[in-house]
Amino acid sequence: MIFSSSQDFLAWLRAHDLPIAASYVNWVGRTVRQIKQESALQQILSARLDRTLLESPADAQHRWQEMVEFVRTEVDARRLALTPPEPTPLGWLLAKSFNLLLSSVVALLASPFLLVLAPLLIFQLRRLERSDPEICPRPSSTLLVELQSLEDQDVTNQYTAFGSAKPGAFRRWLITLVLAVIQFTARHIFTRGYLARVQTIHFARWVFIDNKRRVLFTSNYDGGHQAYMDDFINKVAWGLNVAFSSGVGWPQTDFLLARGARRETHFKYFQRRHQLPTQVWYKAYPGLTLVDMERNARIRQGLERHDLSGAQALDWLKLL
Repeated sequence: MIFSSSQDFLAWLRAHDLPIAASYVNWVGRTVRQIKQESALQQILSARLDRTLLESPADAQHRWQEMVEFVRTEVDARRLALTPPEPTPLGWLLAKSFNLLLSSVVALLASPFLLVLAPLLIFQLRRLERSDPEICPRPSSTLLVELQSLEDQDVTNQYTAFGSAKPGAFRRWLITLVLAVIQFTARHIFTRGYLARVQTIHFARWVFIDNKRRVLFTSNYDGGHQAYMDDFINKVAWGLNVAFSSGVGWPQTDFLLARGARRETHFKYFQRRHQLPTQVWYKAYPGLTLVDMERNARIRQGLERHDLSGAQALDWLKLL
């Protein structure tokens, strides 16, 4: 099935009663309009800058002042658009605050029970880890060629994976709890460019299917597939284990956090074998990475400052 937009995909999920278990947005509140306007700003200023004139911090401060006046003139003449950020809707703020309060109360009430049950839960987890099958054969060359043919069409790539959850009530409750925690942190903590220590993901989503018997994962990220996986392995392998080790065949873990994705070859075989060709995906700002967007935002912020020292102006001009 092919969807013409992410809104159509979300509507289909809701119509078929497929709850989104967790969803991550790299920078909450950053709009497509803002991204495009700040990209245009960077291109115009970069083309205008004569770098041979930058011989001292004083020169840099003078050039910054010229750029500020130039942008103000262009905006006033409507040859350059820099729309002020829209205010955050009150309803969104209230819903977020209520969710934070409710989640905190539930966690506080549940913590004594989890503390008492912790030895039993750890014992059960370790028992299952020792007996769960590990299914990580090398993916076929045909599959790899098909997947790789869809990659590197832009500086950003797509990733879709689908798999079955390990059977049993313990694993069912574990994956539900883990994705609830991911949803909480993505909504309240990781909202400004980071998912744990990973900074390359634009969006990610986990969706339960078949009454939590299977899980669909989708994401898009900057760079190549190998770099994407290496980024996770090197920075948050434990996070991969927490999020995905309840899937059938995952490389064996120790106490949920250790080994697993750290066994690089096994992990890479596993994730490729569960990857599906992405039928269609949409990027509203082709050619731009998250690094580009962060740089462009800093350029705009520099123009909105009342004053910059010579050293600060020199650092700002380097962004161009």
